[in-house]
Amino acid sequence: MSPADQHLAAQAALYGPSAVALARTMAELGEGLSAQLADLERDPTPVRAELMAINLEGAKRAVLRLREALVREGTE
Repeated sequence: MSPADQHLAAQAALYGPSAVALARTMAELGEGLSAQLADLERDPTPVRAELMAINLEGAKRAVLRLREALVREGTE
């Protein structure tokens, strides 16, 4: 393992997944949210609305984790 690879591995251990790894989850996250929104439109209930709000908050946190990783890694 090269020194650069060792550094990235140490960063991942300390700070979590890389920006690339986090970015790879965004499309799947969007597809899941889209399906939930379609379900909410089809059958709106208070429970579905609450779950959607919770999942949107989770998506927000995922995007902010991606942002942090991008900043940490110096990605433009």
